[in-house]
Amino acid sequence: MNALLPLFPALQSLEPLGLPASSLSEWFAYANQRQAARLATHVQTEFHALLVAFAGAVDHTYLRSDAFQANVVQAVRAAEMAESEDKLRFIARALAGCVLSFPPPAPDKFQTMRIIEGMSDRELRVFVGMFDLLDPIDPFGDSVPVNGTATVAGLSRQEFAAALLGLAQQGFLVREGEVWNLTALARQVAVLTRI
Repeated sequence: MNALLPLFPALQSLEPLGLPASSLSEWFAYANQRQAARLATHVQTEFHALLVAFAGAVDHTYLRSDAFQANVVQAVRAAEMAESEDKLRFIARALAGCVLSFPPPAPDKFQTMRIIEGMSDRELRVFVGMFDLLDPIDPFGDSVPVNGTATVAGLSRQEFAAALLGLAQQGFLVREGEVWNLTALARQVAVLTRI
């Protein structure tokens, strides 16, 4: 069965922005139907918010491209491994972000969706939570001490440290001396997901 079926109503809402809805019948992916249906709820919410707040910033050419279809399939595959509603919301937010046009340097949408798939729920919590720990005006100019006491709600210091290591392995963080700094990849994910 086509795992993309639950997403078709949300995708059809993008018709006014240029998505050729007649081509949806050709879109297909094998994935967990239940997870795809859970993702579809969040995608619908994110696409609605996009239509309200960002309709003027849509990348119409991308929306009609095979790349958008590939990212929808990537989102469904990422949803298969999602352990929480937060991760499903993050995937949906990233997919909605893919629809937007960005000034240079534009994020690599496919790379971002692929990287998000590999994030664990704990890594996602730490990644999003880091923006609360860093300077709100310039988070990419700030850092988190390697041996500090910082953590995010609900995680021990050891769990936080382990998630930081995982984020570093995926390219989100780089250790420079005794601090962790966000990388260009982290900026790309933050821009696409509008953190």
